[in-house]
Amino acid sequence: MGFNKDRFLLTWVVLFFFWVSATALLSPKGVNFEVQALMGIKEFLDDPHGVLDNWDEAAVDPCSWNMVTCSLDGLVISLGAPSQNLSGTLAPSFGNLTNLQLVLLQNNNISGHIQK
Repeated sequence: MGFNKDRFLLTWVVLFFFWVSATALLSPKGVNFEVQALMGIKEFLDDPHGVLDNWDEAAVDPCSWNMVTCSLDGLVISLGAPSQNLSGTLAPSFGNLTNLQLVLLQNNNISGHIQK
C-alpha cells in the first residue's frame, strides 16, 4: 500500500473546504457575526420570563438557541418570539442578520424599526 498523491491532495482539498465553510461567519477574533447580532438584539430587550437565557455570547453556533431557526447551511433565517412578554426596542444589529427571512415578534411590547 503505497502513497497515493491524488488521494492525499483530495483529502486536503475536502478538509480545506470544510474549514473555510465553518469559519466563513467568524470575525477575525473567532466570533460568529450572527451570534454578535443576536446578542445585540438581546441587549435591547427586557426578558422577564428568561426565554432568551440560552443565548450565549461565547457560542459559535446560535442554531440551537430558543426562538432562532437556521437554514440547512447553519445561517439564521428566522427569529420567532411571539407572545413572550418581551419589551424594549429593536436593536440596530437586526440589520446584520443578512439571511433573516422571517421575524415574528407580535404580542410583545417592542418598538422600533428594522434597519438594513
